[in-house]
Amino acid sequence: MIRKFGVKNYFCFKEGVDINFGFDGNVPESISQGRDFSTVIGIKGSNGSGKTNIIKAIQFLRSFCYFASDSNNEDRLAINGYYDSTDPSEFYIDFEVDDVKYYYELDVTANGVLSEVLYRTPIRETKARKTKILERQGDAVVEAIEELSELKLLRLKNNASIISLVRKYNFRADMADLHRIAQFFFKFISNVDFFGYRNIDLGYEVIAKEYKQDPALFKFVKEIVRSADDGIEDIVIESRLDENGNEVFYPLFIHQHNGKNYALRIGDESSGTRVLFQRMHMYWIVLSTGGLLALDEFDIHIHAMILPKIIELFTNPESNPHNAQFIFTAHNTEIIDTLGKYRTILVNKEDNESYCYRLDEIPGSMIRNDRTIVPLYLQGKIGGVPGDEKL
Repeated sequence: MIRKFGVKNYFCFKEGVDINFGFDGNVPESISQGRDFSTVIGIKGSNGSGKTNIIKAIQFLRSFCYFASDSNNEDRLAINGYYDSTDPSEFYIDFEVDDVKYYYELDVTANGVLSEVLYRTPIRETKARKTKILERQGDAVVEAIEELSELKLLRLKNNASIISLVRKYNFRADMADLHRIAQFFFKFISNVDFFGYRNIDLGYEVIAKEYKQDPALFKFVKEIVRSADDGIEDIVIESRLDENGNEVFYPLFIHQHNGKNYALRIGDESSGTRVLFQRMHMYWIVLSTGGLLALDEFDIHIHAMILPKIIELFTNPESNPHNAQFIFTAHNTEIIDTLGKYRTILVNKEDNESYCYRLDEIPGSMIRNDRTIVPLYLQGKIGGVPGDEKL
C-alpha cells in the first residue's frame, strides 16, 4: 500500500504536492479501523484547481515503472513541468509490499531520466535500517546491492525505468525487489492519461461476458446495483448469436410490477445504473488484488446516496481484507462529511500555482470529528473554494 507520495514541478504544481495516507495516534478508531494508514483519499477543490493532475502523477508512475521498457528509444516521456520551467519533475513514493517498505525517487524531464533511487526497509526486522539498494544516474546504474548488480552491465534507455526492465530481460538473479515493485505498480487502475480524464469503460457485451464467467464478481456487482436502484429485483446475463455465429452476451434487468417480472435492456435503465454495471468490476479487481484505484470524477452519473456505499467497500476491513486503496476526485460536496478531515485533500490555486493539504493539517479546532465540514467548505473557510460544485 502507499504511505505517501508527492511530486514537484509537475503541471500546475510548482513547489510540489504531498499526499499522505498515513494515520497518527490522533485518528479515532472508528475511522482508522485498526490501520495506521488510510485506504481512501478524496480530493476536492474548485474547477481548474489542479485536482486531476494529482491523479495524473499516479498514472505516470504506474506507466513509467511498469510499461516504459516497451517504448521506443526516441519516445518522449508524457510529462510537463510548471509552465516554461526547464527543471526536472521530482517524484517520490513511500510504499509497502509483502512486509517490505520501499522509498522510490525519480527526477525526470520529457527528454528522459536524470536519476532514479530506490531504498528498502524490511518491516519485521528489529532495528532495520533504510538501505539504498539501487541508484541510477542518466543511462547508468552507479550503485546496486549484490542481487541487483547485473543492472550495472546495462546501458539504460533514457525513457525507461529500471523497474520496468524486469519485464524485458531474463536476469540470472531473481530480481525479487524489482518484480515485487513492478507488480505493485501494475495493480494500479486509473481513468486519466497525459491529457486528463479518459473513458475506460468496457462495452456492455464485453463486461456482460466477464460477469457471466465469474459468478462471485457478478454477485458483487448485482448487490451494488440493487442497493442503488431498489426497483431492480435481479440482473441476468443472456446471450445470442451474431451474424457471424459468435455468442454475444447482454444483461437484462428484472423489475416487478403487479406481481409480474419485466426484463429491461440496459439502454432502458438510468445512466447511474448503467455506470455502476459497467464500472464496478474495476472496484472488484482492486479489492481482490490489494491494488490502487485512482479515479478522476468518480461520482459522474452516480447518485449521492450510493457514494458512501462505494467508499465503505474500501474502509471496511471485511470488504477490503487486502488493504486496497482508493484515491479520487469528485464534484459532489457532501462526500467531504463521509470522508472526514483525515481522508480529505483540498486543492487551491493562487496566481496559477496549485497547492494542497489534508484537512487535519489545518490548525485549531474549527474542523472537528463530531461536526459537519460541508458548511465550512461552502463558505470558503477552509479553502478549496467551490465554483459550480454539485450539491
